[in-house]
Amino acid sequence: MVGALLALTLGLAACGSQSPAPEVAAEQPVTSADAAAPDDAELEALQLGAGSDLSLEPFVSVTNGWGPVERNLSNGEKAAGDGRALTIGGRTYARGLGVHASSSLTFDLGGRCSTFTSAVGVDDEVSSRGSVVFQVYADGVKLYDSGVLRGSDGARALSVNVSGRRELRLVVTDAGDGVSSDHADWASPSLLGCAAAPSAAPVSAPAGGEPVFSGPLVITKGGTYSGNWESLDTTPVITIQTSEPVIIENSRLRGGGRLITGWDYDLTVRNVRGEARTPGQAGRSATRVVAGENIRNLRVENSTFSGGGIYVRSFKGTGDQGIRILRNTFRNIDGRQSDGRGGYNGQTNIMQAIQFNAVQGIANAEIAWNQVINEPGQSAVEDNINLYASSGTPDKPILIHDNYIQGAYPADPTSKVYSGGGIMLGDAKVTDPRGNGYVRAYDNQIVGTTNYGLAIAGGVGIEAYRNRVVGSGRLPDGSRLPAQNVGIYVWDIYGAGNLAPATFAGNSLRDNVSGWTKVGADGKTSTNPMWLPHCGYRGTTCANNVSLGKVTPASEAAELVRWQQKLGDAGVRVGAQ
Repeated sequence: MVGALLALTLGLAACGSQSPAPEVAAEQPVTSADAAAPDDAELEALQLGAGSDLSLEPFVSVTNGWGPVERNLSNGEKAAGDGRALTIGGRTYARGLGVHASSSLTFDLGGRCSTFTSAVGVDDEVSSRGSVVFQVYADGVKLYDSGVLRGSDGARALSVNVSGRRELRLVVTDAGDGVSSDHADWASPSLLGCAAAPSAAPVSAPAGGEPVFSGPLVITKGGTYSGNWESLDTTPVITIQTSEPVIIENSRLRGGGRLITGWDYDLTVRNVRGEARTPGQAGRSATRVVAGENIRNLRVENSTFSGGGIYVRSFKGTGDQGIRILRNTFRNIDGRQSDGRGGYNGQTNIMQAIQFNAVQGIANAEIAWNQVINEPGQSAVEDNINLYASSGTPDKPILIHDNYIQGAYPADPTSKVYSGGGIMLGDAKVTDPRGNGYVRAYDNQIVGTTNYGLAIAGGVGIEAYRNRVVGSGRLPDGSRLPAQNVGIYVWDIYGAGNLAPATFAGNSLRDNVSGWTKVGADGKTSTNPMWLPHCGYRGTTCANNVSLGKVTPASEAAELVRWQQKLGDAGVRVGAQ
């Protein structure tokens, strides 16, 4: 985390760093909503004909006891698409829903269907193990209960009258003896005698199109959660209080507190739209969209966030557990403090798009294919990506690659003082070389991030290569950016190379391209693409780095086009879909 600017004898104001205050576990919300909350506003209504395959229809809400619900596959394990052919008692079914107790699937019927039919049973993938109960509810009334079915029982057919019912909920419980091996199938689930839907209006939105939000949610049990949740104050929107695997997907979140927070968790977030809002309390700012303390596992992918970023402090995972932040979009990371009257007080809280704090010795960490765009006057970010006292391992370094970062500005873009920037590596002074470093940052694009673009400020075994760093020194309206500083630097800010053992050593900067233009108060321009005072120190090397010369706003705009072309060539889609 970058602190105040430090004056150098060369007249360069490069960014220094200071330890971030430890973030404590968030206050628990005072209210919670049931996990079966409305899904997002883009969910289409059931397009029911005379007979409809329920396995193809969208959920209004969903929870699942292990991994995601699988369509036309058994539940399998934690990952999407890892199930097998649906099989009960030796018979294979081409279509259906593979779930795991405890599970709840809700569909909107709109009073248009007469009969629900299905074959149900424990999937053969768990052999004779597993014991579950299948239940069918309509408009809150239980219409069917299978009793206990075990892995050795084979399939049971059901037919339930749902005439005039508006909501169908399919439930699988654990039969009261725990959830081990409770892999359950709704095979060939069908709705019969259905009239066509009168329109394709979203099922969870009123006529105006605004999605329906529930209050804050506390998750105390693993499973899959989808819905729309909000907090009207600084209470976290979702608090996770379990170490069982949790998936939050296909959801919308918004609020003035953390959107998702917890500790000791195993969390997957995907296809989520999250808006961190500035609360109306003086001195408060927008905050984290995902935050975790002492976590076991985190995967955030294909989600769209605004206002806040992702923060992880300490990691306790084992095996293939890790932290993977992939294919997300972030917009306007905003640390500006509220004045309590609908405006801002001119002060900022430190915020990043992505920060690791004391995440040490992690063997599976990747930050890749993310897009971060900050706009002047609409944001106040410190470092867009910051690794503070964090490290991979010598054979499995933290990977930061193929990200696009555009913009980093002080709250007042005309200010001369600003310590934020693009990607900060090796931040912090540690005494154990294993606690800071072992990172590979490559093939990233960093555009117009003011104070610096890419920095190696400490650490051991950090490699930065094939990155593009470009800054014109101008705001979008063409006016000068007074805090514009340097494109790339390698500088042992903390004097960690003087320690025994040295904790600034063996780093590498190679094959990067940097163009960084500064515009003086008199309108004259100069360039400052790189400042490398500690290349050659403690085994740190710098080679084949190229200066682009003077950069213009058109050069910056060309980088966005380059990024979009890169996404297309790689077949990568970023953000919520």
